[in-house]
Amino acid sequence: MAVLATVEGREVFESFGVSAIVVFYVLSLVAILIFVYGAWRRFAKYRRGTATGRLTLRRLAVAIGDISSQRTIGKRDPAVRVAHFFVFWGFMVLLVGTTIIAIDADIIKFILNKPEWQFWNGTFYVVYAFLLDLFGLGFIAGLLFLGFKRRSEPFRLSYERVDREPDEYDRSGYSLDDRAFLGLLLFIAVSGFLLEGFRIAANDFPSFEVVAFSGWTIAWLFSWMGEGGNELARVITWWVHGLSALAFVAYIPFSKAMHMITDAADLLFTDPDSARRLPDVEDSAAPGYESLLKFSWKELLDADACTKCGRCHEVCPARASGAPLSPRDLILDIREFADRSAGIKLWYGPGAEPGHPDAVEVAGNVIKTETLWACTTCMACMEVCPVGIEHVPTIVQLRRRLVDVGDVEAGLQTAFQSLTRAGNSFGKSAKQRARWTKGVDPKPKDIRTEAAEYLWFVGDYASFDPRAVEVTRTVAGLFGRASVDFGILYEGEHNSGNDVRRAGEEGLFEMLRDNNRDVFGESQFSKIVTTDPHSLNTLSNEYDLEVPVVHYTEVLDSAVSSAKLNLDSLEASATYHDPCYLGRYAEEYEAPRRLIRATGLDLIEMGRCREDSFCCGAGGGRIWMDDSDLDERPAENRIREAVSLGEHVRFFVVACPKDMVMYTDAVKTTGNEGRIEVVDIAQLLERALVTDEATV
Repeated sequence: MAVLATVEGREVFESFGVSAIVVFYVLSLVAILIFVYGAWRRFAKYRRGTATGRLTLRRLAVAIGDISSQRTIGKRDPAVRVAHFFVFWGFMVLLVGTTIIAIDADIIKFILNKPEWQFWNGTFYVVYAFLLDLFGLGFIAGLLFLGFKRRSEPFRLSYERVDREPDEYDRSGYSLDDRAFLGLLLFIAVSGFLLEGFRIAANDFPSFEVVAFSGWTIAWLFSWMGEGGNELARVITWWVHGLSALAFVAYIPFSKAMHMITDAADLLFTDPDSARRLPDVEDSAAPGYESLLKFSWKELLDADACTKCGRCHEVCPARASGAPLSPRDLILDIREFADRSAGIKLWYGPGAEPGHPDAVEVAGNVIKTETLWACTTCMACMEVCPVGIEHVPTIVQLRRRLVDVGDVEAGLQTAFQSLTRAGNSFGKSAKQRARWTKGVDPKPKDIRTEAAEYLWFVGDYASFDPRAVEVTRTVAGLFGRASVDFGILYEGEHNSGNDVRRAGEEGLFEMLRDNNRDVFGESQFSKIVTTDPHSLNTLSNEYDLEVPVVHYTEVLDSAVSSAKLNLDSLEASATYHDPCYLGRYAEEYEAPRRLIRATGLDLIEMGRCREDSFCCGAGGGRIWMDDSDLDERPAENRIREAVSLGEHVRFFVVACPKDMVMYTDAVKTTGNEGRIEVVDIAQLLERALVTDEATV
């Protein structure tokens, strides 16, 4: 049998009369108009948001790469990435295939009346038929796999809320829409293959159609029906398939299917640094978001882009601790409120008549106060989100509103007062900030009067908390041994303001920042080093400094690699906790690990490590708040994870003063004293130094 015949191709409306064709085009127009109307309502909703500049050529290139490779879909689940890759590209190829037919049959043949220009025939048609069969099969296979994953209902796909009782909400509509979306796509794809098979069999198996291997196989399976039976089946299936496809077009803007458009747009306009560098307050008289009208168009787009995949829900330390926060639920609540305010009604339920978006407080009303204060700003939700939703900046904007109206947790309010009065959260006199330097030899330079290569920005906890102060003195000793030229600000240093800003107190942050920048301007240095990853973030991203800011592990790593610090081997095993602000925020994962291995310790990774690391619970101002009502503190959860590695893991290694405080407490409250020891990387290096006193 020859693969190619003399005329390769087919008629779109084979054996259809004029009336049937007219009916189809009228229905097509109706479907398109419904889609345009729904999409316009969405676009009008985004236009209500405030302006924010986002698109850059670099972001465009990254977004194209992310979308085409489905890289973001594969975060923590490579199998889903592969399945979604076939679904995405299968859908795109089938969409292009349909567009080709429309161009050839509708525009070139019907509108332009240029049949000689038609190209949907010959070799082009043969290649077209083969590719559509190939990608169509991949499309169905991917859908079946994703359907199986959803049916198995892993925890993250459950729509159970963490802040309400089951009888206080109804999310059955979400589940119904999920099933409808998947079912419609599968039905359209399968009916398309059946249509192809019936057509091939009804036309007595044209030789060139053998390249459409799926349709050819179906035609062979139904050949027993004869040409007449297959022709009847073809006509019926043609209408079923066509009407289903048109229904899907109309369904898109009012359903989960809209994520095919909003997700691509969200990835295109997302700013991966939005949590690292929070937006400034535009209206000092009314900071934060008191109403929906203050939201940016990107934040409204974020809400629509959410696919309810639950990845953020799964990784959130607040949710895991029993706090009333799920990043997914927060975004969905904003979406539903925005839809109600815009008068958008989705087919399965959410939405209502137009309201007044400026009449309802979002912070404390749409989103509960306790939900907003539960966030640790660890950025796990943003890192794992496959579509570029920016949860943390939105939460901070809502916190700013809570601070403005005085709806602040008592411990946080006390910290704000101490920071305002003394420049540190401990409320200590500024003269006590450098008390840790007593006995340190050589005594650190006062960089305000004596130039040095490094300005060491020590931070509050490293300066005042006894557990962290011990580490600070160790770091100073290592810097001295490695001949690091450094100085400190002594009483001139104030809290960096990173957590103050993320707790919503923008005015206090600006005061702290301005004080530090003024002192920096009076000092002579070429780099800044800090032991506090929280300070590392805000100094690097929110101070507009012209000098590099590094973490102390980078300086010590350089000292070890250049043999300025010589180490013996420690005989033990350890696990390392990636601090959120050193890992996800600063993307520094290797220097701490190189240092641990340099001590000879066997490094055993926890299941949640690197960008997937769990949070200690201290960030975003949470270290100043009461956490006694949590089911289990995040730090306790983490210590239990470390202990589960086995008794051979002796050290729980940290690289952040707040981690030292949080995990030292957690070892006690979980009853693991004597079982595992919390140590800073600097303390490990001190123990491994080649000296007579070096001991394990």
